[in-house]
Amino acid sequence: MNYDHIPQGDMPGDRIWIGEEQARKAETILPALLEEMEQLEQAKTVVAVCGGSGVGKTGIASLLAYMLGENDHQAYVLSGDNYPRRIPRENDAERLRVYETEGEDGLRAYLGSPKEIDFDRLQQIVDDFKDGETPIALKRMGREPGEIWYEEIDFSETDVLIIEWTHGNSDYLSGVDIPILLNSTPEETLEYRRSRNRDGGVDSPFTTMVLGMEQDMLRAQAHKAKIILTRQGELIDYEQYEKLMGEGNA
Repeated sequence: MNYDHIPQGDMPGDRIWIGEEQARKAETILPALLEEMEQLEQAKTVVAVCGGSGVGKTGIASLLAYMLGENDHQAYVLSGDNYPRRIPRENDAERLRVYETEGEDGLRAYLGSPKEIDFDRLQQIVDDFKDGETPIALKRMGREPGEIWYEEIDFSETDVLIIEWTHGNSDYLSGVDIPILLNSTPEETLEYRRSRNRDGGVDSPFTTMVLGMEQDMLRAQAHKAKIILTRQGELIDYEQYEKLMGEGNA
């Protein structure tokens, strides 16, 4: 089946491939998501699709938004990758600088923190969305210096905001009603990144270390996830997730 008609996230220039595997995973998640939303009984719901870099967040989030539309909801997919304080190349350089000057502990403290990410702006977007504010100015970030701009989006008819982002379940961001965790190993994440034409240095030991640290963060936050999906496409609870992670084959 061709999924070219599915609207995708709002990260400029991102190359997204949607295939049958992602469709099956989205179809598995959808009933659980609708059940969670029904229990909330809210006019505006914020969902986060999180997981390791390249695990398929954008594709699955886009499919979920499309499927929600078929179930009398209107969703918007927001990419958290628009909200670092620096463009990707400069942020990669800052990560390396922090590591070289402060070591692994310093890098861990930087990754996914307010030093790296403008959580205040994201928090304001979440708060404004839930308060029914519209339009809301959303940030757009390219890959070259100066490629940062804002676009006003009309949310008057939107009742679900889907944030697709590695750090969508972060403790620095409140107001996320339904965090969805797409689980993967750092090795799988690295392979996904190779296939997505990300920035250079994909195979470097430094990138591999960063992916491992991201995995540690995701695991530390996993207890808050309302929905957890394994790489095989199975829904599991947190206890099952911890068992899988402990066995090293999640």
